[in-house]
Amino acid sequence: MITANATAVKSTPVDVAVIGGGPAGSATALELARRGRDVLLFERTRFDGRRFGETLPPEINPLLRRLGAWDAFLACAPLESPGTISAWGSQVPDETHFVANRYGNGWHVDRNAFDAALCELAASEGVCVRAGTAVSSCRRDAGDGTWTMSTSNAEDRPVRARFVVDAGGRNGIRLGDFGGRIVDDTLVAVFLQFAHDGGSPCDLRTLVEAAEDGWWYCAPLPNGRTVAAFFVEPDFYVERGVGLGEQLRAAPLTCARVGRARLVGSDIVHVSSSIRKHVAGDGWAAAGDAAASYDPLSGYGITKALQNASAVADAIASGDLDAYASGVQRAFAAYVRQKRTYYAMECRWENAPFWRNRR
Repeated sequence: MITANATAVKSTPVDVAVIGGGPAGSATALELARRGRDVLLFERTRFDGRRFGETLPPEINPLLRRLGAWDAFLACAPLESPGTISAWGSQVPDETHFVANRYGNGWHVDRNAFDAALCELAASEGVCVRAGTAVSSCRRDAGDGTWTMSTSNAEDRPVRARFVVDAGGRNGIRLGDFGGRIVDDTLVAVFLQFAHDGGSPCDLRTLVEAAEDGWWYCAPLPNGRTVAAFFVEPDFYVERGVGLGEQLRAAPLTCARVGRARLVGSDIVHVSSSIRKHVAGDGWAAAGDAAASYDPLSGYGITKALQNASAVADAIASGDLDAYASGVQRAFAAYVRQKRTYYAMECRWENAPFWRNRR
């Protein structure tokens, strides 16, 4: 439960309004509250819908400890991930065991529980959290420079803030004339969830497997189910759809993981590698995927979100937003180079449209 201060909204401007209660938004709000700022956090959901990105790498562990979120994280009952399996560039899988990783093991999480825990931690340290409240508009007053936000709740009065952080995901919110993104790549992800009647997944490692028309991600969930996602070209999906049986048969490791499990849910998600044309400006900044979104292949989304949170809080405190924006841009450029190198490693279907378009 979000604490009682969730409903207390001041008539005077707050120092910072954070739009979005995912990992980037909650961690940013928490970091700012600890720096003595008066913070209001808007989250459009009540952490009860489908959220994606269930696997966390070992590098998340020191970030959670530094944030003071380790106990809250363990209370979510995450499932340990002892390593990864990657069939990429060869049908012979490459196995990585986290026993040798200096940060320990990775994790599989329930994203609703994980995101809610971070939001509750922020609320416990003084952040005013408005869950179930979407920001419908955000405009700047030319007189005093404050931002005025209207919400999806008709009975709410507008809220004012001296500074706004957009942490609303890949789509984010338009702030004045500073919208628009530079898109490097776009994928369609077909997310599937499977139930293992009478048992649970026996292999707790994350699996990535390349196929002719795209690639598969497969991992267990803390609730005993398995999630599998197939990433394809948008044009491929629109023109041909995805024959899941056919695509699974073309990915034998993923097919074996799923086995005879029962399909219990599916979602279609558009996933972009993109960066905001303007990451920060006078009186505002973007964080997490709202600033720059990465291909899920990187496995870096939540790690990046927590790193962004600390960086944007430091930038707001120091007033050096240009340095923050430059850091996001440099990190994205490095990521794009690494992504292209990794996709180029898969040469088995070099003439297939999916792989040819990523060279």
